[in-house]
Amino acid sequence: MFSIKRYSVELSGALALYAMLLLGANAADRVFEPDGAAKMALTLLPILGTVIVAWAVLRGLRRMDELQRRIQFDAIVLSFTGTALATFAWGFAEGVGAPELRAFHVWPLMAVLWVVGVLIAQRRYR
Repeated sequence: MFSIKRYSVELSGALALYAMLLLGANAADRVFEPDGAAKMALTLLPILGTVIVAWAVLRGLRRMDELQRRIQFDAIVLSFTGTALATFAWGFAEGVGAPELRAFHVWPLMAVLWVVGVLIAQRRYR
């Protein structure tokens, strides 16, 4: 059964781990100035935190009832579709001088659209 408190604890812990890994990797990069494979490993270290974040989200989704899952599904569809449309449009805009869109900026857009989708779906299923 889904518990917002349990989910919040798991997600907060995962996000805290990600933040610690990110800050630690950045600090280690400044102090040790590695190169080659060591720099790549240090750069990718925070990904471990994002894997744990994804795991926490998936566990939360699996614990939800059917209505909560439907709301999340609707939100994810909006997020996926909105992100696809926005990135395609931006790609065409790059052809006429818009700055290049880095892949690093796509996830925040997807996350914002997910939240918007949840708010819309919750209102729809009231």
